[in-house]
Amino acid sequence: MEFENRGAARIVATNPRRPGAGVLVALALTFASSWPALAAPVRGTVTLVGALKTGRRLQGYWRLENGIVPVAPAPNRGETVVVLEGPKGPPPAPKTTAVEISGLQASPGAVVVAEGSVVELKNLDRMAHELSTPEQTSVMAIERLAPGATRKQKFQVAGGYVVRSSQYPHLTVSVIVVDSPFFAVVDEKGGFKIPDAPDGKATLKVWSQGRWVHEQEIEVGGKSPELQIKCGGKTEDTKSDKDSNE
Repeated sequence: MEFENRGAARIVATNPRRPGAGVLVALALTFASSWPALAAPVRGTVTLVGALKTGRRLQGYWRLENGIVPVAPAPNRGETVVVLEGPKGPPPAPKTTAVEISGLQASPGAVVVAEGSVVELKNLDRMAHELSTPEQTSVMAIERLAPGATRKQKFQVAGGYVVRSSQYPHLTVSVIVVDSPFFAVVDEKGGFKIPDAPDGKATLKVWSQGRWVHEQEIEVGGKSPELQIKCGGKTEDTKSDKDSNE
């Protein structure tokens, strides 16, 4: 920024009689001062403990071989997400994201989408599924999804949502709706990185296994230390500020 400003000043000095030169310099300085300073990436490691570490959303539900659904281990689907609230940035563009239900499992098990995005649920199982967001019934009412059918659901408001099957409560899809680009999906080793977050205060939240499991205030800056986040204590109920999705 300083190089550009010095360049503009030199142009004015060599053209002292150029009309409007002072206005151009003033505009350049104004734009330079209004641009937000970008910090180093916010990075760290999330460690899940206790029930969160097992990856089981519900205790006591068992899946048995029944000739229709083969017994298979649940895949690692990257269901832990870190979100920064507070910093302002260009919102992601709405899009349509597909989720496939097969073998009484949803893949992917968690999706991060922008406000106004559509989640397309495809039932590849041989049985029907009654899907809804039971904690927020006004968002997605219960509806039967027949084998081979597809249901499209729009999510309008930033927040965390859980789509669940009424017959098979372990079958869930986490939908994290964001209104800024400052989020990251945690990798298999627990690491995450959110690039170019503006300097200043922010609220860091962690979503895992269908709920918010951690929240803390952080200071974003060029010398921000790598964060070590341990999740497994008191959790936050799944809800958004408004139930105005359609």
